[in-house]
Amino acid sequence: MFARSLSLIALGVATLAACGEAPALRDAGANDGRADFLRDLGPRTDGPGATSDADAGGAFGDGTVDAPPGTSLGTFQNPIVIGALPYTHSANTTSAPSHVANAYSPCAPGTDESGGEVVYKLVLTQPTTLTVKVDDVAGDSVDVDVHLLDAPSAQSCLARDNVSLTHAAPAGTYYIVVDTWVGSDGVPRAGPYRLDVTAGGGGSTSNCLKSPIPSCVDGVYPQVNGVPQEAAGTGGCPPGMLRASTFCIDRYEAMLVLETSSGLAPWSPYQNPGTQTVRALSVAGVVPQGYISGIQAAAACQRAGKRLCTDTEWLRACQGAAQTTYPYGNTRQAGVCNDARTCHPAIQYFESNASSVWSKLGHPCINQLPDGLDKTGANAGCVTAEGAFDMMGNLHEWTSNASGIFRGGFYVDTVINGNGCLYRTTAHPTSHWDYSTGFRCCAD
Repeated sequence: MFARSLSLIALGVATLAACGEAPALRDAGANDGRADFLRDLGPRTDGPGATSDADAGGAFGDGTVDAPPGTSLGTFQNPIVIGALPYTHSANTTSAPSHVANAYSPCAPGTDESGGEVVYKLVLTQPTTLTVKVDDVAGDSVDVDVHLLDAPSAQSCLARDNVSLTHAAPAGTYYIVVDTWVGSDGVPRAGPYRLDVTAGGGGSTSNCLKSPIPSCVDGVYPQVNGVPQEAAGTGGCPPGMLRASTFCIDRYEAMLVLETSSGLAPWSPYQNPGTQTVRALSVAGVVPQGYISGIQAAAACQRAGKRLCTDTEWLRACQGAAQTTYPYGNTRQAGVCNDARTCHPAIQYFESNASSVWSKLGHPCINQLPDGLDKTGANAGCVTAEGAFDMMGNLHEWTSNASGIFRGGFYVDTVINGNGCLYRTTAHPTSHWDYSTGFRCCAD
């Protein structure tokens, strides 16, 4: 599957989980994967757990016999009905029956998916957690993406991914669309794929639309870190740092302290520093600073006698001398880094997936939700070869690139804009900040 950075449109309404923004809503549901909460809408293409394989021409298995006369099966007007879960279906977008969806909002309005799509329909009579996976079985010459919609329209996107999405789904009607990504050369990457849809899991499916901290309010910024002392640096580096190749880098994501006339004072990691004079520290066991712009991060590093890392330095430190995809190696390991929170934090705190949520991403309570932002060094296995923690997940990390780049993903996603160390977001200027943006410093 092609590794690529998604093209984003940031016009006040955020669009992608890659920026801490998209409704990549994930939850562990209370149901156990049984199919008894599904209502059959009519003749099914497949029985429970069965596979309907497309032939070389891209036919849609036995379901084609149920299509109304003159209407192709697999379109928004006549979707393939998913009658029971788990569900598996194989098809081919080269001969897809529909070519009407060119981009999906609000999930990824700037991503060209004007190739052919195949549309499925699913009705849930009870809430559950849906997991939808797509495998473009032909390999790197094919690139199809999967989308979950709550109406038969590309403007009704709830979640999107190029491999797998998980969504806490209330009872209702849903549309699953496998669509073809179009490369920068204008060529659709169409081809065969396999779709898998499952349901169930532990926990309550309502949690993603219910805030667990209703008493948390805007304008209150807990000072949870104090003014800790940085540990001695290693490899001849300043305090809190380690050596990676020819430069020094913070061992941990940065926290802030306030510089005052009487010395250093605590600063809340849930508050944007504005024009305050703040200094970066690299310390284990503290809440790292989100809510910070690239400009502010650079200034905080400078006051610490350091600087923001260049893109090259950041990538070298994350990958190590072996140039691994992840800090810990070349194979993704679930749960090692803080990178897959089950509920999108903005949706959960505001108890809504309305578009207005994406204009409130500076709210201090978002990063105070449980099972969200971790303290520095809490993920013992999420460490680079030289010993830097959380370069994948937890918080996005600004680099010194003047165009505005942050790397590594955050505690909801480390996939959309590249895997692990290769995750790279370019959608925002250096003046941007939200709950998901953090940093660490480098030095010569």
